[in-house]
Amino acid sequence: MSDVTAAQRVKLATELAKRSTGKTISEHNRETRALPPRYEALTIGLNFQDRADLWARIDARVDQMAAAGLEREVRELLSSGLSPRCTAMQAIGYKEFVAAVEGDMTWREAEELVKLRSRQYAKRQLTWFRRNPEVHWLLWEKNPNFGNARQRSTELLEEFGLG
Repeated sequence: MSDVTAAQRVKLATELAKRSTGKTISEHNRETRALPPRYEALTIGLNFQDRADLWARIDARVDQMAAAGLEREVRELLSSGLSPRCTAMQAIGYKEFVAAVEGDMTWREAEELVKLRSRQYAKRQLTWFRRNPEVHWLLWEKNPNFGNARQRSTELLEEFGLG
C-alpha cells in the first residue's frame, strides 16, 4: 500500500467514525477507556525461570522448522504465485527465508536472523505482559512440566470461580 493510499484510508476511517458517532476517534477512545471492563479476565503467563532456557527453546524450534522443510514450503509458496511482499510473507521466519531463496543471504544466515528476531519478539511480548499486574505467572524450569502447569492453571481457574 502506498503512503498516499494509506493516508487516504486513515482519513476516510476518521471521517466515517465521526459521522457515525458524532465524536472523534480520540473522544471515543477516551470515553471507552473510562468505562469499567465488561468482563473479568484471568491472564496466565508462561515463562522460563532462566531466560537462556527460553532462548534455547526458540532456537531449537527454528532448527526444527528448517529441518521440517521450511525452505521447500517457502519455495512452493513463491512458485504458486504468492508475492514475497504480501503480508503473510512478512512474518518472522518467512521474510528471512524468502531473502535466502532470493539469494540475498545464505540459508544459515536466514536461520540465525529468524532466531534473533524470534527472541526479540518474545522479549517484547514478555515486556508487554509484565506491565499487567494481574498476570499470574507460571515459571518453568529448563524442561517444562506440563502436568504442573495444567494443575496450577486449574487451581487458578477455580480460585477465579471458573473451575
